[in-house]
Amino acid sequence: MQNTVAKVAVVGSGISGSVCAATLARNGISVTLFDSARGPGGRMSQRREISEDGRELLFDHGAPYFTVTNPDVLSVVTEWESRGLVAEWKSNFGSFDCFTNKIVNTEHQFCR
Repeated sequence: MQNTVAKVAVVGSGISGSVCAATLARNGISVTLFDSARGPGGRMSQRREISEDGRELLFDHGAPYFTVTNPDVLSVVTEWESRGLVAEWKSNFGSFDCFTNKIVNTEHQFCR
């Protein structure tokens, strides 16, 4: 039997694609992760804008948080947390009212 090297392309760098790629890589498979954007996609997507005064503004327009119940996915997310890629949500949720230019409807929740 010949020894072959497995190479896998994962299309989409959202949560599922990232977990899939990490699991394959952890098992010794060469993985290339593709996404149409310049950063993570899907529920992990983020938008960058430059304000009028030159400050960089970051907007998460994917999911504001996610929960994990599957032990296999939890191990990957725990690894991400230790590397500083994700963090436990300890901030308020709110909405920006563009008519009043104020943040409204804030709630404090802890999510992981």
